[in-house]
Amino acid sequence: MNSRTISLPDLVTEKKRNTALSLSEGFAGARHDIALAATTVGPWPGRPGKKIFAGADESDGTGLTSVLPIYYRCRQLVLSTEKSGHRVPSKMTTELRSLEKSVAREIRALNPLLFQRFDDGQLDRLMRAMPFLRLSTGRWLFGSEDICPAWPKSQGQRSFLLLSGKISLYLDPNGVGERQEVARGCIFGEKHFRLGDESMMDIVAGAAHCDEPCIVGVLGTDALEAAFADRAFGNRKIAQSMRHAPALASVVLPDPDPTQPRGVDFASMTFAQKTQMFEEKQTGAVKHALEELAKVATRLQLIPGRELLSDTPLDESVLMIAQGCVEVRADMQMTEKLDALPPKKKRIRIYVDRAEKLAGDSWMDKLDPYCIVKLGEFKRFQTPVLWNVGPNPKFEYNGVLTYSNEEDIEFTVMDHDKFSADDLCGSVTMKVADLYDGWSGKIELQKPKRSLGGMKDNDTMMEFAGKLFITVRYDYEKISSLTREPKTRTWTDQVLFTLKENDAWGHEQIMLGSVFKRTLEQATSQLAFALDLSNFRIIGGQMRGANDKITLLKASKKRFVDFVKKSQREKQFLQACRGSALDKQQLVKTISKRLIDRWETEEQANLMRKGLWDAPKDEEVIDPSRFRVAFRGAKANISVRNALNLSGGGWFDKLDPYAILRFRGSKAEFRTSVLQDAGADPIWDCEGHLAYNGEVALEISVWDYDKYSADDLIATGVVQVEQFCNGFEGMVPLSAPGEKKKKTLKQSLITIGIMWDPPQDPNEKRKALGNDPAATMGSTGMRALM
Repeated sequence: MNSRTISLPDLVTEKKRNTALSLSEGFAGARHDIALAATTVGPWPGRPGKKIFAGADESDGTGLTSVLPIYYRCRQLVLSTEKSGHRVPSKMTTELRSLEKSVAREIRALNPLLFQRFDDGQLDRLMRAMPFLRLSTGRWLFGSEDICPAWPKSQGQRSFLLLSGKISLYLDPNGVGERQEVARGCIFGEKHFRLGDESMMDIVAGAAHCDEPCIVGVLGTDALEAAFADRAFGNRKIAQSMRHAPALASVVLPDPDPTQPRGVDFASMTFAQKTQMFEEKQTGAVKHALEELAKVATRLQLIPGRELLSDTPLDESVLMIAQGCVEVRADMQMTEKLDALPPKKKRIRIYVDRAEKLAGDSWMDKLDPYCIVKLGEFKRFQTPVLWNVGPNPKFEYNGVLTYSNEEDIEFTVMDHDKFSADDLCGSVTMKVADLYDGWSGKIELQKPKRSLGGMKDNDTMMEFAGKLFITVRYDYEKISSLTREPKTRTWTDQVLFTLKENDAWGHEQIMLGSVFKRTLEQATSQLAFALDLSNFRIIGGQMRGANDKITLLKASKKRFVDFVKKSQREKQFLQACRGSALDKQQLVKTISKRLIDRWETEEQANLMRKGLWDAPKDEEVIDPSRFRVAFRGAKANISVRNALNLSGGGWFDKLDPYAILRFRGSKAEFRTSVLQDAGADPIWDCEGHLAYNGEVALEISVWDYDKYSADDLIATGVVQVEQFCNGFEGMVPLSAPGEKKKKTLKQSLITIGIMWDPPQDPNEKRKALGNDPAATMGSTGMRALM
């Protein structure tokens, strides 16, 4: 044969093929004149029990359907020329090479998962050695002998790659029952197809039927052996690449000599120095383990900008970059940490101490003062009436109001009148912002002047009406997920790391397990947002001025763990993985800070654009429906402070009141103490608690105790779940029973407070029961090595 002509494996492999097949139905056989032509000479047997299909010509003239016949006609012509001993013309050789490139480009796009495992030379050899079938509509590709399959059974591995057309697969070898249609690029067969240690997302079936004219490639053992013939001498080169990977230095390179004054810096060593040290000082166990790993490692070819495809998750394998660079990308989700936010003001506690020099007192009618504190439009509490105390009363009353970012608070002192409307002693309105936590002092009261005549300025219409001494305290509460949805944002396809030549990825996940991902996510532990990383993937990178060719070495988790175990350096490698994980954490932290700063800048710009920069924030409240579920089983701490204007009783039989509180439908109740002869304005200052089980209302009833007969119901009130789900501090209106209702000037009121213990976190509950999956991840790293 002329050495200048091309060499094809057909000359060797043709003798191993089944030459009984005609050229129209497959690989080169006895005839060479109508390669890959559609068969129309007669009908093909159809599905058993169904109508027989007649042969049909293909109508598709695009893509592989048109390129493959031309390529194989040219290939057969070259083959015939070589067989006859003549020289192949250079023009024919050039045409064959051009067609090979066209077919390779088309076939790579069909199944990127499979053909990322082939470089250009391996793909050329695969195409030259792989049989192709061109089947008409109605043919059976494989199945039982009853349906006359086009490709007979063989002892070796065989699977099929659909290049064009449509094929239906059946689980039953006779082609009956449920069927599944497969698309172009799908790999299917009677057994699972594996390329080394990897599966290729193939489909296993008992029979395959052509629904349209099809072109099918046969992935047999002979074709794959011919494609990967270079691995016989390429494994040594693969082992050499692994040996010089910095990530594996703690395994393949020996420990530094402790007798030396200074340790050896492996990162600064040259290629020749590392090779010499490995050959001279490394043990035979490490060399043998490296050779075994090189034999089973898969070479991957990646195009810049394309994603590395794999049937198994990436964390189940180790990747080493032999040439070029790749990018490790992931989706980054930032969630606001509510625990990191400063606690908000929940309740304002006001101690009304005393008043001085109140207006309206006279020697004939001393003042009966009481103080009303009003926050916003609806929240208020009132001190009890002090009878005949004059202008300098001592209230000594503790009041509590829930705070929801109200701006103003009003203090009013009134003079009680039993038979007419109460008189104003003085009032003042202040800004809540001026009353800081711990504020204590006096505020001046004012009242309108009594004057006749024309309009005057507002300042001149008011006069001094006394002083009120108060102290202000605030209760703070952590922000809960029930009152505020944490801010969340996701950045997809973010570049976390750029891996260059001799870098590795995946070894930390295998050695550390889930600890590696948690270590990366802990990069934001000191920031106000929690990080969640997901959807890791490898993308081919582009280096300026570098070759576009990217080559990776891939080893499965099982193979890599065996390599580490055989090297007998598990502890050193595990420690090195911990260090590299912390280094990667710093890179993730830098990226996270940049994204958070950009996020905050965008939010500020949006607020300024909408004119909402100084707008008041909406009140954060709990949705009642969520509250009833989340707080089921929680404890409500209830304070019953006092009541006002209770009806009943008389001059000689004052009320002996007590209050009962219970959630509607519950049998549990909280009862205050009985106040003997307390009258219409009792002060209980009682505290208790009730268990909450999702009820919709809190019922209040006030009773008059009678030692010798049944107690009398004085008044009732209700607090709805919409009012107490966010906590409650204030006055509840009371109404008399139906038969005792009468028109009065004074509204009966009771002052209560409700505070909630935080509900138990479901995650904490699982930990208490021993069902927390995170608690069992402590020793994941070494578990793979045991």
